[in-house]
Amino acid sequence: MTAAIPEWFRAEHYDDGPVPVPDSSPGTGNAAEVATSNPVLKLRRLSEMKTPPPTKWIARGWLPRSEITVLVGEEGIGKSLLWVRIASRITTGQADPAMKMPTRQPADVVVIVTEDSAGEVEARLKVSGADLTRVFLFCAEDDGSGNPVFGNAMNGDMLTLDAMLAQDGIDPALVVVDAWVDTVSGSLTLKDSQQARQAMHPWKILAQRHDIAVLLMTHTNRMNTANTRDLMGSTAVLRQKARMVLFAARSAADKESEAQHIWVGPDKSNVTGIASALKFTVKVEQVRDQTDDDPGTTAHLIAPADACMTIRDLLGQWKREETDAERAPSKSEQALELIREFMTGQGQPVPTEDVRAHLADNGIGFKAAQKAMNEIGQSRAAAFGAPQTYSLHQSGRS
Repeated sequence: MTAAIPEWFRAEHYDDGPVPVPDSSPGTGNAAEVATSNPVLKLRRLSEMKTPPPTKWIARGWLPRSEITVLVGEEGIGKSLLWVRIASRITTGQADPAMKMPTRQPADVVVIVTEDSAGEVEARLKVSGADLTRVFLFCAEDDGSGNPVFGNAMNGDMLTLDAMLAQDGIDPALVVVDAWVDTVSGSLTLKDSQQARQAMHPWKILAQRHDIAVLLMTHTNRMNTANTRDLMGSTAVLRQKARMVLFAARSAADKESEAQHIWVGPDKSNVTGIASALKFTVKVEQVRDQTDDDPGTTAHLIAPADACMTIRDLLGQWKREETDAERAPSKSEQALELIREFMTGQGQPVPTEDVRAHLADNGIGFKAAQKAMNEIGQSRAAAFGAPQTYSLHQSGRS
């Protein structure tokens, strides 16, 4: 039996000959757009096959080479600042111990941005300390506009990018697509899992061909859930196809406070254990003069701290806290709070009947009142036949 494969998949197409001239049309990868070959399918003894090399990392446990990593998070929380931080370390060769990035020789980063201007990207990279001579924007115009469009095969703009990554004078380690969905050809429907897989496949080929990390950025949906699979919504197939998935989030407390933080961590890994999430502080810097139209600021991530739990566990904890805060207290919880409020500021002990009367006035029945009083305090008489008085245990006062 034989099987036809696309011409671009054959290693000799690039190793033994010149890089082909890219087709300028986006294309959709139909049979007319690819050449064919006839490799022979046969049973191959596993013990005699070449052993694949172990996974190589840019950031161990976070960003593998030759693979697709997806970074997903709520829109507007600053998740793009993570790739900026990573790019600054790659282009300067500096270590980032929190993300397990060792000191290395500097390398290049290729960026495709659809939501931020080239000026904003430049400002963020500058304040993060990146070497801008090693950052390349893949776009049509000098001002950063003119985004590429990618189909489901190595043709059109993908083939152009593939050829440029192979040129002399560029040493790429990372390609960032922010936001990936904006670059997908309109002929593909990402809600269709098969078409979504096809849209990701050329990125897998690109990552392996050039031994680079590919980081695809996407947004969560607006579902009220802590389940990361559900939060990925129509792009959930990314989680299945990608080797690594990173999740970025902000807690409700962070959103309400003046201090800005973003929590990021691996949510899925096919090649290593799941690392703990990191809590970054978002620092805003003045980078140009303020005007009526422009605050002149940009932001970067600093002070990473270990969350001591995975991002999935963290989201679950936040959801439970949110649910508990919104849940109406039970009669038992109400009784405990009423007792503490009544006893606060009073010299202890107080007449037991006064405590019971206070609880009854607030709708607490006798049994619930007695149970709550026994849980955090005790009643006793100073002498035989004397009225009982009530006092809180030391542990029951908070």
